[in-house]
Amino acid sequence: MSATSALLHVALLADGVYPYRLGGIQRHTRMLALHFAKAGVRISLLHSADTPELRARAEALDDFPAEARSKIKSLVVVPPKAGRYPGHYLHDCQRYSRVLLERYREENVGADFVYAQGLTGIAFGAARRRGATDLPAVGVNQHGYEMFQRVADLRSWLEQFVLRGQVVALDRSADVVFTFPRKIREIIERRCRVPAERLVEVPNAIDGSWIVANRPAPSAKRRFLFIGRHERRKGVPELLEAIAPLRAPGVEFHFVGPIPETLRLKRDDVVYHGTVTDTATLQGILDSSDVLLCPSFAEGMPTVVLEAMARGLAVIATDVGATAEWVDADNGVLLPFPDVGALRTAIERFIGMPTAELHQLQSASIAKARECTWDLVTAKTITAIQARI
Repeated sequence: MSATSALLHVALLADGVYPYRLGGIQRHTRMLALHFAKAGVRISLLHSADTPELRARAEALDDFPAEARSKIKSLVVVPPKAGRYPGHYLHDCQRYSRVLLERYREENVGADFVYAQGLTGIAFGAARRRGATDLPAVGVNQHGYEMFQRVADLRSWLEQFVLRGQVVALDRSADVVFTFPRKIREIIERRCRVPAERLVEVPNAIDGSWIVANRPAPSAKRRFLFIGRHERRKGVPELLEAIAPLRAPGVEFHFVGPIPETLRLKRDDVVYHGTVTDTATLQGILDSSDVLLCPSFAEGMPTVVLEAMARGLAVIATDVGATAEWVDADNGVLLPFPDVGALRTAIERFIGMPTAELHQLQSASIAKARECTWDLVTAKTITAIQARI
């Protein structure tokens, strides 16, 4: 811990924190809070959960280590009731951000810097534009910028299109924009037109405790794994169509996440674990798998890919967001698009792959994961914040 970081006070805004809310940004928020605390940063965490029981747990941060809780003030708000009309999501985000700002002011948080996840910083940026003097510099991390990426269908395009204007406005109003590398940075520079001097490129990261020292050589069996929520952009229908005709002795397909019953393949070689929030259980599923499947239409820098790599899985993924920062021919297959035929061909390649070749790819995944730990990413983030205060 540096003397400067020990004096730093950051207000961390999020729509939820894992495990009280599920999702990649929620996992990112958890790890950012934990590692800020580890570095000596004082955190005011403004977030929410969906039920009174979960909000009580989130207020207490009952799943956080005691040492981290001593440096984090948990301020939980009740999210506004979701609208039921076209475009309601954007309006809901705006209302939620105003609730966070009200709580920030009620609690006299007085942070040195506001770090806003997703669209949670809308009201903070607007208040600063109006000349508010009680708010510090605001940094935003909008993660995947899915509204500027490829979509699966017209409905998805319409849902994402309405968000573009707000996303651009938020980025332009922020003092700092935290960006993932590669395609995400290109979107922010070219589509949102944020000048390079206001960008801080910080990749997603993995906690060092996730990284295995080595992985035993795989057996002749092959276990493929998908982890994710049921969202159209995750490519679940394409994945299920790709694996439908693939049946071979010793080959299994595992799904972690809320896959609807109506979509499930009713076969003994396809296993549905449901939602898994316990870290040890999730790591156990990863450790018993060989290849991660991530056929998304749009992503930021998916946490699930890095977690799988840290446990020594090879990866089949689409070249979206910043995924190419981690996945290449050294540790898997990077597809240009979640095409059913291409996805099936990639899976067939791994089914027939010699164990020695697969083991080499898995070992490369572990080596890549070691280059992107939360300790390194947190230090870079703190340095960027201190430079803006």
